[in-house]
Amino acid sequence: MPAVAIVQTAFIGDVILATPLFEAARKSRPDDRIIAVVRKDCKNILENNPFVDEIIVWDKRGKDRGIIGILRIARLLRKFNIDTALIPHRSLRTALALLLSGATTRIGFAKGAGAFLHTVRVPYKSGIHEVERNLMLAGASGWESNRFKPAIFPDDTDIKIVDNVLRGINTYCVLSPGSVWATKRWPMESFASVGYYFAVRGMRVVISGGRDDEDMCRKVADNVPGSINACGRLSLRQSAELYRCSEFLLTGDTAPQHLAAAVGVRVFSIFGPTDKITVSGRILTVVW
Repeated sequence: MPAVAIVQTAFIGDVILATPLFEAARKSRPDDRIIAVVRKDCKNILENNPFVDEIIVWDKRGKDRGIIGILRIARLLRKFNIDTALIPHRSLRTALALLLSGATTRIGFAKGAGAFLHTVRVPYKSGIHEVERNLMLAGASGWESNRFKPAIFPDDTDIKIVDNVLRGINTYCVLSPGSVWATKRWPMESFASVGYYFAVRGMRVVISGGRDDEDMCRKVADNVPGSINACGRLSLRQSAELYRCSEFLLTGDTAPQHLAAAVGVRVFSIFGPTDKITVSGRILTVVW
């Protein structure tokens, strides 16, 4: 059976913005196997996705560093008889792994270190949404490519865990103050001020983030009366479910904005002094 590989080994938000490619692949290639290649910390995003048959983890910062990792991923992909690979990630390592995998058709962007290894090079069009740009790869495959949106699929266990965190609260907002990049962090005091504003007016506030954000989230929670600190307690899919049921999410230029947009909740996103990007869904962007 022929297979399709979609490879996005960048950050969490990049994988979320690439999820429409899996639906496009399934709709156009319903009988073929759809393979995803992502980083270890992104696997949870694609679990339960009905358009993905197999997830291959490329642990670029661990056991798959360097040429060893490239060869391992190439060998794994070769087992699936890949005939078409879509490569939104613009890196030399990714392009080389797909070349060595034996994939007949390798479709990627014309811009990037690995572009010369693609069999089909799609112009990297500026000024459009990242989802639209990614779907240009599907269009270059001859697939339908104009109606798909980012999507995440929490399961019953995810829903139950979020319910346990909320403890019966039905109306709430979420603040997610953390970021890997210091320049993308709106000041903790600003998040706390917004949280306090809503808390004293009767809105319950939930603080969300990953384990690396625990210190900042704790400081925000300490300054927001009655808040629930869910930092480090939820997976990516569970965080998406938390956002889905909320009134809104306030966050920075980080993965949570894409998780929330993928489940259709209102997002207020604070952009700091970094490169301007486009994000998905109902997002109000504020530049500070």
